[in-house]
Amino acid sequence: MERQSVQFLRLFGKILGATAILSLIILLTGYFLKWNTPIQYSNAFFWAGAIVIVLGVLSVGGGFAQRANFAITYAESAGDANIAERNQRMAADIAQRYGSMLSMLLTGILLIVVSMVIGETML
Repeated sequence: MERQSVQFLRLFGKILGATAILSLIILLTGYFLKWNTPIQYSNAFFWAGAIVIVLGVLSVGGGFAQRANFAITYAESAGDANIAERNQRMAADIAQRYGSMLSMLLTGILLIVVSMVIGETML
């Protein structure tokens, strides 16, 4: 149970770190492009969040195309690994892709929430 909570905290830290880095990039872009209104920043945060979410979904889709490719499956069978080892490696790859999708999804959602907060300050 402790290991799971450490992994959760690590994932949370990665999400906050990615959100902070993307926010800094958006703020610097707005500074250099001389954005004057909060709506410009709100739109930038929204689009950055949407792009991050789409990239996360595409990362899983690309993995599915790789797993469904017969040539790759056949090439993996040429090694010394038995079926159990290959299944473990495939499960680890799937877990890694879904983990990255989850972190990108949550990062995108946080960026969209920031855009909504910025948009609410205008009202």
